[in-house]
Amino acid sequence: LEDILEHNTLNVVFYENSFTKTTFFVKILSKWSIPILYLDFDLLCSGFVKSRQTPLPKNITLLCPNADNLHENLKSVIDKISKIKSLVIIDSLNGFFNLLEDRKDTGQIINSLIMLLVSSAKNSNSIVVIGSLSKLINENEWVLYNTGRHIIENKHMTKIQLTKSNGNIIVKNLKPDKSKSTIIFS
Repeated sequence: LEDILEHNTLNVVFYENSFTKTTFFVKILSKWSIPILYLDFDLLCSGFVKSRQTPLPKNITLLCPNADNLHENLKSVIDKISKIKSLVIIDSLNGFFNLLEDRKDTGQIINSLIMLLVSSAKNSNSIVVIGSLSKLINENEWVLYNTGRHIIENKHMTKIQLTKSNGNIIVKNLKPDKSKSTIIFS
């Protein structure tokens, strides 16, 4: 899985169940030795950490962006990932949109911020992973679950779909040629 995520700077993880996504992120976090900057917009992971249900490795910085500290958090993350190879997790795109929902051109602002993160990440071979509560429409278009907003598409990004079956997390790498490879986490 690490090889799949390192293939491109930008990775999007599509899911329909927030608990499956959080379990997936917690499982993959322990496999990385580089610094991890976890931007928890939906606060689900933070809740598990604060209730002591989920311990975090020491290489993780857990940030909970809100309207007051978003600029400061993003500036800090961009500065770090431009200098040191890191893993950035944006959890979740839906929460990011909710945070800025009162702003004009929210989609353009968020897409610009993501592209700024990705551009900075390239300097140090850092990796950006974005979680997105999404559904597939028209066989090949992903949209945010509640709003129907289209997910940014880029031929230079890795798309991963998470599902849960019989207590296992099924990870599908959705390749540009429309083929899929599957990894099962138990």
